[in-house]
Amino acid sequence: MSLLDSYFELEVSKNKLVATIIQLETVDEEIQLTHELLGEYLQRNKISYGVDEKVIVTICNKEAPIKSRMKIATGKEPVKGKDAFILPVLVNNETTQDHQSLQNMNLKQFLEIPSVSIGDKVATKVRATKGEVGYNVYGEEIPAKQGRDFTMRKGKNTRLDEEAEALFSLIDGQISIDKFTVHVHPTYEVKGDVTLATGNISFVGNVTINGNVPTGFEVYADGDIRVSGTVEAAKLKAGGSIFIGAGIVGQNRSLVEAGGDIQTTFINEGHVIAEGSIEATQAILHSTCIAGQKIICTRGKGLLIGGSASARQSIHINEVGNDMQTETKLFIGLNQRDLERQKKLTADLKTAQEDFLKLGKLLKLLLEKEKQQGELLGREKLTKLKVQHSFQAIKQKMDELNELVKENEVEESHDEGFILVSRTIYQNVDVHFGKYRKRILSKYTKPKIALINQEIKIMTT
Repeated sequence: MSLLDSYFELEVSKNKLVATIIQLETVDEEIQLTHELLGEYLQRNKISYGVDEKVIVTICNKEAPIKSRMKIATGKEPVKGKDAFILPVLVNNETTQDHQSLQNMNLKQFLEIPSVSIGDKVATKVRATKGEVGYNVYGEEIPAKQGRDFTMRKGKNTRLDEEAEALFSLIDGQISIDKFTVHVHPTYEVKGDVTLATGNISFVGNVTINGNVPTGFEVYADGDIRVSGTVEAAKLKAGGSIFIGAGIVGQNRSLVEAGGDIQTTFINEGHVIAEGSIEATQAILHSTCIAGQKIICTRGKGLLIGGSASARQSIHINEVGNDMQTETKLFIGLNQRDLERQKKLTADLKTAQEDFLKLGKLLKLLLEKEKQQGELLGREKLTKLKVQHSFQAIKQKMDELNELVKENEVEESHDEGFILVSRTIYQNVDVHFGKYRKRILSKYTKPKIALINQEIKIMTT
């Protein structure tokens, strides 16, 4: 038992990362309160990591008891490892771009992306990192989560070098970046605006429009869509990403949907859906934005006013709402579209697994028959070749579906999701984390909003 047990009280947080101390009464005169004695008291209570020496000095020098709790020790949270990601080669001189974050992208660079030639390296894989371990105030190690890995796979019109974990182009074309690979597509280019002369566009590769997409037109692409001008009340749908140089003026009648990311200057009265992330460099006004990963609007004015913004991982905006208290809604976590997609992926995976087992049994029978009777001939040989091909194809499909199912797994608690506002969030903003909801009733400066212990917390710096 320590001499100081009667005079001080220690409290350690549930996660063991913070220890606080309070002085119950003045230490008796015959006991000299020293740095060493207080340090011994902490050691007896097994507090050994992250001790704040300044707090110890403050307590020892105070003549009267310290009635408010003071943080006397702070642990170190583990740092999660970085996820593996695709590093595409965007230009022929090997300049590369980290595609893990939209904030690193240059919109002009993506609008003017050059062509690649047969044999060019188009992407490499950067492996996941282990992260850094943490320590609680007891000095116990807290393991770090390793970054999420993925299996790099061959994209359309590319060759995979598994040893080098790199992709090389099989055709002349332009790249389109996917979550786990890079495709090379042929390109369809419109020299100016989309007009009655061009009509609606549907193309198997990338589409580049060196002008505007006016109201009423539709553009579909298996790869990326790049528009140097403005998109009005039109419909754009890409299997890859969509890059719009000027902005979206949707008039509440547009739909811009991408299997990858969407990046533009501003979104006004638009309906925007991306399986990846959405970034507007200036403003998002009275729009509906749904992102599978992040929504970012921080480079210019960074305004989000009116409408709704929904992202699985995070929303990072300079200002949310306005002084007029325009109703604005923010959602973190799974939305109905995500739930339906997750359900379909799970069902598709189950079907693929069943087909894999059936084909495996059939292939085994054919190989055993060949072993007993010699090489198969005629129709039986053709059947064996078809089954082998189907077996390999369904195995590849299973691997891809497994990756997608893992990618779409989001914890119900939404513990890792957050909203970050660089300047101000105004009144009448509704914040949702799954089933949890909070209406912002006061103006906050530089808040971070997260779900902690099943409660939406607003933390300001």
